[in-house]
Amino acid sequence: MPKVNKSAVIGIVGAVVCALAIWESARIGFARTAAQNALRTNDTAIADRAVRRLPNDAEVHSARGIVLQRTENYAEACRELERAIQLRPRDYFLWLMLGVTRDLNDDRQGAVAALDESVALAPAYAKPHWLLGNLLLRTGQVDEAFRELRFAADRDWSLLPNVIDLAWGISHGDAAQTVATIQPQNGRALMSLAVFLAAHKQGTSAIDQFRRVKSPPIAAADRLMSELIESKSIAEAFEVWTKTHCASCKPGSLVNDSFEDDINVGQSGFGWQISTDAQNVTLSVDASEHESGARSLRLDFHGSSSSATALASQFVIASPGTRYRLSFQAMTKSFVSASAPVVKVIDASDESATVLGQSSSLSDVNSWRPFTIDFTTSASTRAVEVLVSRQACPNNPCAAFGTLWLDSFALGSAANSPQK
Repeated sequence: MPKVNKSAVIGIVGAVVCALAIWESARIGFARTAAQNALRTNDTAIADRAVRRLPNDAEVHSARGIVLQRTENYAEACRELERAIQLRPRDYFLWLMLGVTRDLNDDRQGAVAALDESVALAPAYAKPHWLLGNLLLRTGQVDEAFRELRFAADRDWSLLPNVIDLAWGISHGDAAQTVATIQPQNGRALMSLAVFLAAHKQGTSAIDQFRRVKSPPIAAADRLMSELIESKSIAEAFEVWTKTHCASCKPGSLVNDSFEDDINVGQSGFGWQISTDAQNVTLSVDASEHESGARSLRLDFHGSSSSATALASQFVIASPGTRYRLSFQAMTKSFVSASAPVVKVIDASDESATVLGQSSSLSDVNSWRPFTIDFTTSASTRAVEVLVSRQACPNNPCAAFGTLWLDSFALGSAANSPQK
């Protein structure tokens, strides 16, 4: 063959090969684009066309199977996903989708087998373990289920609250059984479990988990403390507070009793809690007026507000069946209202918030004056709440104007009142 003719043939063959490659690429691209459109619109007709154009492609068969699953044609979806797996047998996601679809098609045994294969192909991924665990739980294989669920939660911490909730449900609300099922092995798991138990009024079990954490994160500890306070487990909440915020704080004593330290408005827990929604009342720490130390708490009233609002409050750990005396100093200036300010002590362990004691009116105190409240805790009291509010109004809300200062709070036994 002449050299020129040979070169021409090579050129023609090359052009044909390129054309075929372009055509094949276009065919694959068109079919896969159609498959993606089918997934986006859940249109089975588009999925069918994609499969006809590219019958030996796992991606388009997978897309058609998913669309069929979404449109609740589960039997055909299973067959389509099985075809995709024949073309791509080591794709964990295809096995995962087959397992889910077989489950929807009421083939639990086949679903378990498919999810087992998905786990084997992607042993470090959370989702196959999560789905397998949920399926095993529904088939009554509790121990095997939670082995998978624990692994999933260990890989994806966002799943842990759901795993704990499942364990709680399976145990019918048994805290000890829930802990045994979860088997927490690290601080994050222990804190998540503690928060969950506290939210379900299991204060003792919650604090048991907290005690196992060497260095609890502040944010998680604060959430736990809030849940414990909400469920009236005040003593347990105080233990969390002392470990994470105030190692020197002691039961039976007020924190920042003379307002010498700054008050973090909006921070939950112990120490003074300042209301952020009291209308026409402004609270501040005042360095210009004080009975002791260098500062006091100042409350400025300048209009109508609810007399029931706790303007400032603090939880204090107390012993049951004990007589106490709360002392403090107060002063007012130009205070005018039908509802005088008062300091109350309520039972913080009691759902009904029983008032254990209340001061006399603080409306006409032109200079610093001592006040005391004697009260006795009940047999079930573990904490009290000291709060500043106003006496009941005939028509609530009602107006109040003027200024109140408070200072030098102290709590002790009624027989041996504290001296400031």
